[in-house]
Amino acid sequence: MHPEHFRKGIAQKLLNFIELRPMNEKMIVTTGSKNTPAVTFYLKNGFKELKKMEINESLTITAFEKYL
Repeated sequence: MHPEHFRKGIAQKLLNFIELRPMNEKMIVTTGSKNTPAVTFYLKNGFKELKKMEINESLTITAFEKYL
C-alpha cells in the first residue's frame, strides 16, 4: 500500500472482505520481518507466525497463517 494511504483502514477492509469468501479455509501471508506495522497488523487480526525465511543477510521474510 502506498504510504499516503496508510492508517485509513483500507488494509483492514480488504482483509475483512477476503476472510468472508467461503472458498477460503486458511490464509497464509508474508511480509518483511522488520516491517513492524505489517507484523502488528497480522498478529492483531489473529494470524500466527508460521516461519521465517532468510532471503539474504539483510532480508528475512515472516510467513503468518490464519484458519478461518
